[in-house]
Amino acid sequence: MAKRKPHEEQELPFVALMDTMTNVVGVLIIVLVMVGLSAASAVKKVLSDLPPVTPEELQQIKEQVKVLPEKVDPEKLEEDLKKAEVELKRVIEELKTVDTADTQTKIKLMDLEAFKKQLDQRKKDREMSKAETEKMLAEVERLKSLLDKTPVFQPLPATYVRLPNPHPYPEKPNETRILVAKQGVLTFNQAKFLQPILDGMEKVKSKLEFEKVEYTPFAKLLEGILGSPANAQKAWPDIAPLVNRMQMEYVAGAYKALVAGGIQPSKQLLSAIADISIPTRQTMTAVAEAIVAATKGDVAPWVKLDPSRDPAVPVIKATAAGGKITFSWGSITQEVKATPKDVLGYFHDLSKVKGIENVSKARTIYDSARIVALLQRAASSPLTTGSYGFEPKTLPTLPYVQLALTPKGGGGETVESMKQPNSAYIRLMRDIKADPSGVAIFQVMPDAFEAYLEARRIADEVGVPATWEFLAKLDLTVNLTGYEVQRLAPTPPRAAAPGGTVPVTIAPPKRTLD
Repeated sequence: MAKRKPHEEQELPFVALMDTMTNVVGVLIIVLVMVGLSAASAVKKVLSDLPPVTPEELQQIKEQVKVLPEKVDPEKLEEDLKKAEVELKRVIEELKTVDTADTQTKIKLMDLEAFKKQLDQRKKDREMSKAETEKMLAEVERLKSLLDKTPVFQPLPATYVRLPNPHPYPEKPNETRILVAKQGVLTFNQAKFLQPILDGMEKVKSKLEFEKVEYTPFAKLLEGILGSPANAQKAWPDIAPLVNRMQMEYVAGAYKALVAGGIQPSKQLLSAIADISIPTRQTMTAVAEAIVAATKGDVAPWVKLDPSRDPAVPVIKATAAGGKITFSWGSITQEVKATPKDVLGYFHDLSKVKGIENVSKARTIYDSARIVALLQRAASSPLTTGSYGFEPKTLPTLPYVQLALTPKGGGGETVESMKQPNSAYIRLMRDIKADPSGVAIFQVMPDAFEAYLEARRIADEVGVPATWEFLAKLDLTVNLTGYEVQRLAPTPPRAAAPGGTVPVTIAPPKRTLD
């Protein structure tokens, strides 16, 4: 069995303290001795230096001595000193017996490096906090400077605003367009503007018709429909006579359909098809295709052209049975053999029925070149007055001539001038108000809403029926729809809806007054 190692006695850490206290006691004893010696010598000196006193003074001093505290007995003082030394030794002995092992263990467990790391981390955190604080203070100062520079908000002046009150639009309105720009307004009454132009055209209407029909203007259109220049030139003699009453696009389409069906086109047949297309409200191409189908015994395409609005009382009826076809147009019924010749004969006869015969001749298609030349002369004439100049133009796909209008200088009014009591704008508003069918249409440019509000305020004060719409740009175009002209390009086909069905056309919303 291993021997137990002797316990090493540890030296107490209070040895230095005990030495110090011993030295303090020794010093105090020396001080006490010195004080005693000093006091004895001081007494002798005081006694030797005392001046002579009278009996009265002596008696007074004795009385003062009596009231002084009792003298300390030196022996008693010496005894107290010994007791203090004994008590000091006892305290020192008790201090020697104090167990300091636990305190020393705790001291050893303290990690100085860890404290240094914590101190360094605290310093870093303090620096970061300081930097963040300085950044926030700088931002506060920047915001203060911005606030100092920010202008004081001034509310805008009151603006006239009206709530819409929709009500029906007149059936036959006399419309006056008011074009609102940022600077002011321009007024335009299409009926008044067109009336002198239409009156002048009416006087020379006969001179605006085709006199000599040339192939060249229609060459591209006909060659595109008939497939080649040779086919177009071959068809031209039979097509040209209808130029002043039917659109060449549909005449050429009818010619092409007849040729494709094995039928020789002629002026007479094309003229009959033109007459039939009017009451059926169909194109010549659709009528020609139905006739070709009927010559082959299929009367369904012809029956589909029925113009009747009442399906219970159709105008067109046709049945095929036993090698014969029975056609009916209203109350007129005719039975023919189901041969191409007899079927074509029926349609020739049908074109001579009252209400169909020569109805196409009642239509007039004018020469666009003659109309444009006439309007150009009118536009350049010094006698032409008004607030707008105009330039005639044609588009290949449109059956009418257009007038592109340009406002003349000084033709409008500024926002300030129209506020005057007797301004031209206010007089116009009064004229519109006096017309039972008068309507003002405000067409507002994107940057002119404030000007519109002022113009509309004046119109409302007068009591003018009005409505408004946005105008993306100042584009004034007037269509002369009363004078039909030949289209020189095919009508764009309607886009088919998904699945090949005919798309549904949704009419735009009806215009209302507000």
